[in-house]
Amino acid sequence: MNTSDDIRSVHHGLGVAFRSAYNNSSTMVVVSLLWVIASLPLVTIGPATLAAYKAVLTLREEGEIDRDAVVSTLSQHWHNSVLLSGVFVAFAAVTVGYATNYILTGAVQSGTLAVIACYLTAHLSAVLVVAFVRLAEGNAVYDAVTSGYSWTATHPFDTVLLGFVSIGLFVVNAVLTVTVCLAFPFLLFTFHVAVVAERAG
Repeated sequence: MNTSDDIRSVHHGLGVAFRSAYNNSSTMVVVSLLWVIASLPLVTIGPATLAAYKAVLTLREEGEIDRDAVVSTLSQHWHNSVLLSGVFVAFAAVTVGYATNYILTGAVQSGTLAVIACYLTAHLSAVLVVAFVRLAEGNAVYDAVTSGYSWTATHPFDTVLLGFVSIGLFVVNAVLTVTVCLAFPFLLFTFHVAVVAERAG
């Protein structure tokens, strides 16, 4: 796949996300608020995210959210989602630790390790996006994670765009303040599902 294909894929994903939000505004608010509330304890952010991806998938495939399917996916993979989100938090904590030490001491080694840890954390986040979508699709955790790694390795430009556009969505919604809780989660998860489904691999 060339760069133009990657750009079209991400553009398509954004279009799907905004059309879905427009056509399902009440559902968007419910999914977004439930995700925010369910994520507040922090340790539940993995299961909350998995449930949101499954809700978006069923909405995409069936035109409405299949609550039984969401519950079934959670019962099957809640522990895996906690583990995966925990790994991400650990990597992020290491990154912050090295960065803080560099700021306080100016140690070159800490700065170098902070950059490396930041790259690894960013890459891990992209892998986990795909992995969570695959878990929501019904894959086993090993297959989901390996699919996430394979997808990011074979679609490097898509992976970078996925990250930048995700950040862009957050910034735009943050500027609009209230939409961070009412719209951003739904838009983000719908965008991810659309891009990953468009570029299965």
